[in-house]
Amino acid sequence: MVGCTTAGTNQISAPVNYVTTPPQAVTAMLKLANLTADDVLYDLGSGDGRIVIAAAGEFGAHAVGVEIEPTLVEESERNAEEAGVGSRVRFVQQDLFKVNISEANVVTVFLLPGINVMLAPKFLEELRPGARVVSYRHDMGEWRPDKTIRIDGSPIYCWVIPADAAGAWTLQIPTAESLNPLALSFRQTYQQLSGSARLHDKRISLQDPRISGDALSFAISGTVEKMPVLMEFSGRVQNGTATGTVVVKGGTFSGTHQWSAKRTAK
Repeated sequence: MVGCTTAGTNQISAPVNYVTTPPQAVTAMLKLANLTADDVLYDLGSGDGRIVIAAAGEFGAHAVGVEIEPTLVEESERNAEEAGVGSRVRFVQQDLFKVNISEANVVTVFLLPGINVMLAPKFLEELRPGARVVSYRHDMGEWRPDKTIRIDGSPIYCWVIPADAAGAWTLQIPTAESLNPLALSFRQTYQQLSGSARLHDKRISLQDPRISGDALSFAISGTVEKMPVLMEFSGRVQNGTATGTVVVKGGTFSGTHQWSAKRTAK
């Protein structure tokens, strides 16, 4: 891979010592990302193209290599043709901070320490919820990985881009109106969630709130009509709305219901 350096507050890529990713690490990275033929992979700092070529050749994915050094771009293109995957890959000579990665489902990196931390805002802004970022050797600081493995003593980290669930929400369960209104509040740091709900003028902490990609789950336990009730919610978050099912245990409305929510404030 080829990393980059920065100057002042501007992110400016420049060639650094070229270090290749070991073949066994390449395969492990792509397996950890659960790469499939339906995915589009971007490798930032793609070097000789080995991750891109493996993604296309071994997993059938479409893949893009981003590399600032022109001689390595040319080498990558030759390597791809020799591997017979030229039609499924492309290589671009570009600054990895400036390239648009929004079409990617998977992003792979093997860069200098600290560069991942600088890239984290770009990943969160440009990648869709559920996209995976996989890094060989280096983490993203405060953003803890969802999965970590080791290959020959070196760590490989994987993060799943979380949907934005933070803020205040109003929630409705149309077939269980006595459980309404349920005002929700989520606090979110990357994929870590906490929060509370207001049920009949009583604020209750959410139980085990989780966000993985756009998949949201949490539970609320309280008293409705003098009976203990547990509500287990699961659903999907998208653009300030959420929908799903809730399993109600206890009380008049025991069973499975549909729910929907809308964010009212960030």
